[in-house]
Amino acid sequence: MFDLNPIQILASIPAIIIVFSVFGYAEAKVATWFGDPTPQMAGRLTLSPLAHLDLIGTICIILVGFGWPKGMAINPSYFKDPRRDMSLLAFAGPIAGLITGFVFTFIYVLLGNLDLMQSPGLPMVMQYIILYSIGLSIFCLIPFPPLPGFNIILPWLPTEWQIKYYQLGMINLIFFIILINTPIISMVIRPLQQTIFKIYFAIIGTIL
Repeated sequence: MFDLNPIQILASIPAIIIVFSVFGYAEAKVATWFGDPTPQMAGRLTLSPLAHLDLIGTICIILVGFGWPKGMAINPSYFKDPRRDMSLLAFAGPIAGLITGFVFTFIYVLLGNLDLMQSPGLPMVMQYIILYSIGLSIFCLIPFPPLPGFNIILPWLPTEWQIKYYQLGMINLIFFIILINTPIISMVIRPLQQTIFKIYFAIIGTIL
């Protein structure tokens, strides 16, 4: 997705740290609201990057534009309505990501209007934060295994189908890796990104 440009790599690092931390914290917080103490006991109820960054996943997103944070341990048996709450939990990270994207878009536009974008590095870092926030939000909502978005559907499938899904394990992952190396994901994400940008700028234009 991105060229291996040292300046771009440096600019993407703080963006990845912020976005992955926001996603992880949001998921941990919502799971805790639903009654599951597991994320808190695992030290995930924090915005500290050390709690959420996966070394390999972080390196991958820096180098090839695709990566992942640490997986979140969740115990649905604590939920009042496991199927409903698991489905709702899948929206936690993406909603937090879209809010983060809007906040940084607003700051970006405001600083630009005030002519305060003097540092060449600051605009690039903010652009990466916005792009990662929106892109990862859309990506995580795609209802395809093993993405979090599949949890919107998975709890409602017949038990035997759920068991089959977990049994497939590595096959799901291999098929997914093949899928992300085709233009299909970009064909889904890019139009949605453009739509979200239009919504952001329409709201910001009204505010400013």
